[in-house]
Amino acid sequence: MDKDPIRFIRSDFSDLIPYAGVESPEQVSEILKIPIGSVVKLDANENPYPPIDAILEAVSNAPLNVYPDPNQTFLRESIASYVGVDPKQVVAGAGSDDLIDIVIRLLEPKMSVSAVPTFGMYKFLSNNSGIRHIEVGRNENFEIDILEIEKAVLKGANLILLASPNNPTGNSLRPDEIEKLVELDAVIVIDEAYAEFSRESVIPLIEKHPNLLVLRTFSKWAGLAGIRIGYSVSHTEFARRMMAIKQPYNVSTVADVAARAALEHRVEVLDSVSLLISERERLIRELSEFSFFKVFPSDANFVLVQVLEKKAEDVVKFLRERGILVRYYNMPTLSGMIRISAGRPEQTDALLKALRDFEENYVKA
Repeated sequence: MDKDPIRFIRSDFSDLIPYAGVESPEQVSEILKIPIGSVVKLDANENPYPPIDAILEAVSNAPLNVYPDPNQTFLRESIASYVGVDPKQVVAGAGSDDLIDIVIRLLEPKMSVSAVPTFGMYKFLSNNSGIRHIEVGRNENFEIDILEIEKAVLKGANLILLASPNNPTGNSLRPDEIEKLVELDAVIVIDEAYAEFSRESVIPLIEKHPNLLVLRTFSKWAGLAGIRIGYSVSHTEFARRMMAIKQPYNVSTVADVAARAALEHRVEVLDSVSLLISERERLIRELSEFSFFKVFPSDANFVLVQVLEKKAEDVVKFLRERGILVRYYNMPTLSGMIRISAGRPEQTDALLKALRDFEENYVKA
């Protein structure tokens, strides 16, 4: 009798490509033999400012010995008040990734579709559920191709996954594009992970278009990436069914109280968003001065640049050796491109100094 457990695993998982995350500062510190405080982390679109005292206090007083509320009662009420909807329209999860997974399992679509380049979890989680995923290309300005998405829907794709602002390109969906999307015979998921930086949202359209679902997160604007907390806003009946199939305790007690504290003190929390928007604009302005960069506009907390005169991997390596981490995508749809997160002013200073050194030694030389 063959006792090899591998033979029981789903056959399509043998070819599944794991999602490539980023290295932790601890890993980089150990590899480069530099103090962890010297690592300039601009590779994961995190908020570099620590949580405010009110959040830390809420977390320190959280009842860790008690299971969290499976109905997310007070959390859903707080979120609903923040975005101006009925609490019954809200579902919270362990980050947006958890909610994407719930939506996919709830729909079990014939096919899903996204517009690349974009957030890799759309394809990853679709494939994890055994769903065929179609990737539609974008134009040279990274705008979506509505006609190609329509073709995918005609082929059977009944779940459309789009980010606005899009990661890693930074551009937002236009109102006319959204108007066309919501008329398609599919569920339209708009991932607004960076909405606080763009200051735009399609949530008000849900009332008129019940096939629209919006994802949001506390990872970026509230600086809670390590806690894993996000939420969806949708038609009440869609949300009710999401609540029914989710794991009962998918939001930890710590995440619950941290998110509610962030919302209660959002005026103070949003101060860091304003600071990061300023640094984003500074990045766009100053990176454009380098001859070897083409800088794309951004509505998020990061900037995408294309390396023109040198190889992108050479720039990334040069920065990494100096403890500065940026995101490099070695894939056809992002050939020669680097994504740089907005950081603190001193982090931007370090980045720009290193890039000037690179220019002096490897471009002008």
